[in-house]
Amino acid sequence: MIIAILVTFFTLLFLGMPIAFTIGLVSMGALLFSGVSLEILIQRMFAGVNNFSYLALPLFILAGNIMGKGGLTKRLMALADAIVGRFAGGLGMTAVVTSAFFGAVSGSTVATTYAVGSVIVPRMKEQRYSNSFIASIIGPAGVLGLIIPPSITMVILGITANISIGKLFIAGFLPGLLLTIAFCIYVSYMSKKQGYGVVETRKLSGKEFWKVCKEAFFPLMSPIFILGGIFSGLVTATEAAVIAVVYGFILSLFYKELNMRVFKDIMANSAVTSAIILIIISFANAFTYVLTANRIPAMISEFFLKMAHTPLQFLLIVSVILLVLGTLTEVTSLIILLSPIFMPIALSYGIDPIHFGMVLIMNFALANITPPVGLSLIAGCSITDRKMGIENTFPYVLHVIGIVAFVVLIIIFVPSISTALPNLFSKG
Repeated sequence: MIIAILVTFFTLLFLGMPIAFTIGLVSMGALLFSGVSLEILIQRMFAGVNNFSYLALPLFILAGNIMGKGGLTKRLMALADAIVGRFAGGLGMTAVVTSAFFGAVSGSTVATTYAVGSVIVPRMKEQRYSNSFIASIIGPAGVLGLIIPPSITMVILGITANISIGKLFIAGFLPGLLLTIAFCIYVSYMSKKQGYGVVETRKLSGKEFWKVCKEAFFPLMSPIFILGGIFSGLVTATEAAVIAVVYGFILSLFYKELNMRVFKDIMANSAVTSAIILIIISFANAFTYVLTANRIPAMISEFFLKMAHTPLQFLLIVSVILLVLGTLTEVTSLIILLSPIFMPIALSYGIDPIHFGMVLIMNFALANITPPVGLSLIAGCSITDRKMGIENTFPYVLHVIGIVAFVVLIIIFVPSISTALPNLFSKG
């Protein structure tokens, strides 16, 4: 039975069936084969999304889309350009830093890629950056929206693995900063080596720089309001998402870049994106029930207890598993299917749940850029050239994957990078 479930699951994936339908069909088949009523499938699907905290998902998606279309991206990009634009590979570094800034107000990986890429990719092409290099940077830089709070992925992980969402948000700052710096160093080095970009010789005056900072001030206040509200105890993560929507909407109206036609598109796109994620979550919850009924989580636990004798070995094995599975399926499914299995084992090894959560988050970031299912990489190719395939990003994307993998190892070996800020705020 177990072998049949796994073989069917991976066969359907390789045949190109959407992950939600793959999970649903496998769950349905397993229940029918076991003689269990399909009513259980419906019940588990409903229970999977019947959680108040999941309201944060469509709200953060809506907030990110509003901020992307409402003029906030251009102001954040101007600030990033003022900071790093005059260095070698300055425009590429601007793309990375802007993705970090926008990730701090949107919470979405793909939204970050499209919001930043739609503005900066044409400029990068003008400065002689190759399409393969652009796609391999603008796509992976979008994963900063997954790591830097607020993050939709952190919301899903927090609910699924029973980890404090607020603490996960705070824990993401230092890893996000570390990855941003690593990306910038790589972009600068490759730009020098390949002759990409134009070095800006003119420096902004103090008055000009101050003007750029003032323009970007209110967009950058968004994560402060969100995280401040959560950690002060005034609002939950879901209520903070409402604040993000209202704040982004007010700013967009103030910048006069949001009209009714654009707003309709934003609402439609947000609804579709939210529906896709929630359908995956509902089917994945039913699949988790099937796996549990067949003792697969228990078998995996026994495997780890035999193979991994230390917490470090456990974290490395989990990372390898996620690296392999990340090439086959998308992140939301990995979270729903695997985090309930891995979290109890991590706790049995005495691993801090926040540290383990950030190890998972960093591995999910890596999964977003590993072919063939890396959504961020696919988005980077799409925004660069609609006819561009993932294979055209080589060898640059291999360098970027190596960088993210290296940062994952740093997070594993240095737990304090993940836990220092949450512990500091908890004591405060």
